[in-house]
Amino acid sequence: MNTLKGKDITTGRSVFIQRLINIIPKGLRLRLNPRRYAIETFVKKISRKVRPGSKVLDAGAGPCPYKYMFSHCNYEATDFSDPYGMIDFISSLDDIPRKNNSYDSIFCTEVLEHVSNPEKVLKEFNRLLKKNGSLYLTTPQAWMVHQKPYNFFYFTNFGLEYLLKKAGFKRFIVKPMGGYFWFLADVIRFNHLVEELRRYPILYYPLKLIEFPITKVIIPLVLFYLDFLDRKRDWTMGYTVEAIK
Repeated sequence: MNTLKGKDITTGRSVFIQRLINIIPKGLRLRLNPRRYAIETFVKKISRKVRPGSKVLDAGAGPCPYKYMFSHCNYEATDFSDPYGMIDFISSLDDIPRKNNSYDSIFCTEVLEHVSNPEKVLKEFNRLLKKNGSLYLTTPQAWMVHQKPYNFFYFTNFGLEYLLKKAGFKRFIVKPMGGYFWFLADVIRFNHLVEELRRYPILYYPLKLIEFPITKVIIPLVLFYLDFLDRKRDWTMGYTVEAIK
């Protein structure tokens, strides 16, 4: 389940603010959104790892924003619904209608928090992967409640390692998506006090024009480049996972 993939994963953003953000060049825009930066960087990296002609499943694909990165592969996409008309087949991620050992790689970005039984989903991924096949995940450790009511869990690295072992994965690497400064930038980008004034346009738009360069550009950019100072990275936005069957 990932109906917001391809857009910012948060909810409540106004069209007005999105248009302002879209004016900024993409390379800089990603650095103003550390969560999106971390996810896109990770997906680009794994797309280079996957061999040409490999069979790849995008699990919880939404509008398939990463399909173009896997043009060298036999790419398939699944989700619980298809509002965008982009996926290859509809399925629940804990019961995917494909045979054992069907895929060389599976990737699943910002979806695991939306399934009610993540252990069962990971076991299903393990079943579908060929021997030595790769699973790639991104999942949040902390974020606002979103896609209500389908927002069940957030994960620490210890929880992910536990679930991966239970699902049968023998080798895996779990890495934080940034540290405290990226986490802080991720939160500061969304000023919900101002958003509460949306019903009063005469106040909302002037305040947005003042707030935008501060909370959407200046502070996130400074925090993006300060993140190297956090070595522990316990205050992370989430994790990337690379696992081998």
